[in-house]
Amino acid sequence: MDPTPKLSSDKFSPNVETTNINDESILIERHSHYLDRISNKEGYRATMYWTTGDFYCGEWHNNLRDGRGIHTFKSGNRYEGQFKEGKREGHGTFWVVNGKYYCPSYRGSWKANYFHGLGLLYGKCGEMYEGYFENGKRCGMGKQTYRDWTSKDMSFHIYIGEWVDNKRDGVGTLRMVNGNVYQGHFKNDLKEGMGVFYFKDQQSKYEGLWRVDVATCGSYSREVKGLDEFEMPFLMLPNHKAFVKKCLKLAIERPLHKHYFLENSKKL
Repeated sequence: MDPTPKLSSDKFSPNVETTNINDESILIERHSHYLDRISNKEGYRATMYWTTGDFYCGEWHNNLRDGRGIHTFKSGNRYEGQFKEGKREGHGTFWVVNGKYYCPSYRGSWKANYFHGLGLLYGKCGEMYEGYFENGKRCGMGKQTYRDWTSKDMSFHIYIGEWVDNKRDGVGTLRMVNGNVYQGHFKNDLKEGMGVFYFKDQQSKYEGLWRVDVATCGSYSREVKGLDEFEMPFLMLPNHKAFVKKCLKLAIERPLHKHYFLENSKKL
């Protein structure tokens, strides 16, 4: 049976900067921080530059980024969306620079600089996750597409189900590129527990117990579909001549339906 497809990399999430630009761990306040603090920024500001190379354009409240704005990092990546008390919170999009273009990396809800809530996370070469997040990790119901790297075509495995701590955990359905389908339980990103594996011929299945992605105990059945594939039953009659006579007698004794007379009268 097919192994559970894996992501192209253990780190599906792109390299999103989480640098705390308001570093409060430094005991001695720098002069640049002092000037920033006393500026008492409020409302909309065109552009604010940091010594780290980052710059921000947007709304402020109590000298912190608060409201809508665009924060561009030194690397060229940028976040466009909502802020609260100096952190990415609300709805926003993180863009990753790729040469002359910007590619979306994540679009959705944020909380305290992490993906949190409903969102869309883009991976490499078309891989994508659409669902719920918690503290920056896939958690809850979600749909994940995996690129089939063994094929030259743009083909994808699809998983729809539950997630815990960035791994498939709970009940879900995994549809593979070759047509096989698994419906059942997952644990720690692998098939674990009771599940049904439907083979690509669409006529046979395995139903039973799984351990660490391997079928261990269950039953295999072949379900033939379509009337054309059923065999004609073989009927044994003790006295077929008597049976035929009985059928003819019942047919003769049975009165004709009234529609028979109406159709024949029309012909006449």
